[in-house]
Amino acid sequence: MRKHKFTWIDLLIIIVIVLAAVSVKSKFEKANVATNEVQKKDIEISFYIEAVPETVLNGIHIDSPVKESIQGSSFGKVTKIEKGPSVVFASDDSGNVVASEKEGYISLTLTMKASGELNPNGISLDKSVYYVGQTITLYAGNSILKDGRISYVNILNE
Repeated sequence: MRKHKFTWIDLLIIIVIVLAAVSVKSKFEKANVATNEVQKKDIEISFYIEAVPETVLNGIHIDSPVKESIQGSSFGKVTKIEKGPSVVFASDDSGNVVASEKEGYISLTLTMKASGELNPNGISLDKSVYYVGQTITLYAGNSILKDGRISYVNILNE
């Protein structure tokens, strides 16, 4: 039977393995600390859509839950519903693009109260970032609101 001598190469391999294990462990510990530091605040968000069928109001009520369609982020609950005349852009007889109303349609502004973080890089809701002016699709109550925009954001109680 052959006897194995402990060499410098064996020691070097053991040191590399121990250093790799320590660095992986410290990386995961730092990640856990970072996620615990985020403190969510109550945020008021307004969403404006220029033209939706008037029937969508049948599915939206105060306290209806609101979710964004792609990321599934919670936009909280509806606190205010404001309807106005629809705004549709089309060409007139002269070829100029003009705004007009469309029968059976309304413009809609939804105000919601959500839990998230407002920072210089946008609004963080459920690990997704959104911006004022961004076009998104929302599910509000039992209705879908396609291609509206975030029009206003404010931190509540600060």
